[in-house]
Amino acid sequence: MSVYFEATLARKSTVVTRDPKGYDDRVSTPEPGWPLRRIVVLPLVLFAVVSTSVFTLAKLHLAKPAAGVAGPVTLGNAQRGQLTFTEKCAGCHGTKAEGGIGPALAGAHITVDAAKAQIDNGGGTMPAGLVTGRREDDVLAYLATIFTK
Repeated sequence: MSVYFEATLARKSTVVTRDPKGYDDRVSTPEPGWPLRRIVVLPLVLFAVVSTSVFTLAKLHLAKPAAGVAGPVTLGNAQRGQLTFTEKCAGCHGTKAEGGIGPALAGAHITVDAAKAQIDNGGGTMPAGLVTGRREDDVLAYLATIFTK
């Protein structure tokens, strides 16, 4: 026999015994309290972070139109404006502007300038430029009759 083979047989401490489970307990066993943190604390922290972000963005209201950007307001024909309102706006604001998906406009304390800015720039779920030109002037004339002064 060779010297190497005899030396290897002589060292019995080099034999590695394997754990029959097939995994390392130090890696597979979490520290105490880990299931509680993983199941309860982590989702609560994520919920708090996401909720705070959403409410902060909603409060900032980045889609809010800037005042005075809409330009000069000219009022058209209120009767034609009511027809255009029924055609283009009533789906969200209600046939009598009582509200629905969009806010109630009847009796609202809104200026015609603010309404024009909202129509021109949109905001929230309202698309920008839903009515333009003469039809916008007519809708603004109709809105002026239903807003609270």
